[in-house]
Amino acid sequence: MSGTVKACLLLGGLFALAALAWMAFLPAVVEGELRAATGFDVRITVLSANPFTGRVVVRGLAARNPPAYPSPDFVVLRELKADVDVFSWVFTDRIVINELDVDAAKIEIVRKRDGKSNAGEFAAAFLARGATSPEGPGAVPQRSHTKYLIRKLHIRLDQLVIADYSGQKPDETIYSLNINHTYSNVSQAKQLLVPEVVRSLYSFGLHHDAAQLLPGEFGRALADAVGSAAHIGAKLKDAGQKAQDYLKGLLDKLEQSAKP
Repeated sequence: MSGTVKACLLLGGLFALAALAWMAFLPAVVEGELRAATGFDVRITVLSANPFTGRVVVRGLAARNPPAYPSPDFVVLRELKADVDVFSWVFTDRIVINELDVDAAKIEIVRKRDGKSNAGEFAAAFLARGATSPEGPGAVPQRSHTKYLIRKLHIRLDQLVIADYSGQKPDETIYSLNINHTYSNVSQAKQLLVPEVVRSLYSFGLHHDAAQLLPGEFGRALADAVGSAAHIGAKLKDAGQKAQDYLKGLLDKLEQSAKP
């Protein structure tokens, strides 16, 4: 066997060992980073990421609340698959994801006695981590908003649980949403609120303050969407009642005129 062949075999073996080490240690590294960034206990069963192709696969992700929360569960994610445009990070000011598939079994939003929710604190932790440093004494840190474009997004969400401990008695409600929807060219969270999804979240939005429970733009947009739908529904109901009263009055008049 020539020296060149041996060198190629050795190099191939080193690459294989490096790939195995990457796959073995990557979940632990990501778990540690997420715990440090958010304070939430994140566990991942399988995580593979190819930095050259931008292909990411996550299976069995579970995020649990910090000890201050009376209920431990937050997110149970069966699988996440992403195809990221690696060059978008280098040549543009936004992240481009060609395809993203999210399969979530459950999201449990827990509200503590002080009114804070786990979803809000989780999102705030990420925003605080991305804040820029102030440029002088007394200056307020500025939070940079990451621009993104998801060309194709598929979301599945089976169950939403709201556990509210802010009142005198704990109140837990389970919503079987069974959302299964595909989107195109998503660059804002409010684009997720298509009529089909709003219908699924309608009951939740009527009984809870969505703007406070859900963080940022999505919570505000959902509150507006549900409020608009409720307003239209009330108008339709009122119009239907008026039409019914009008028809009843008309029939009464016809009946009276028919009498001798």
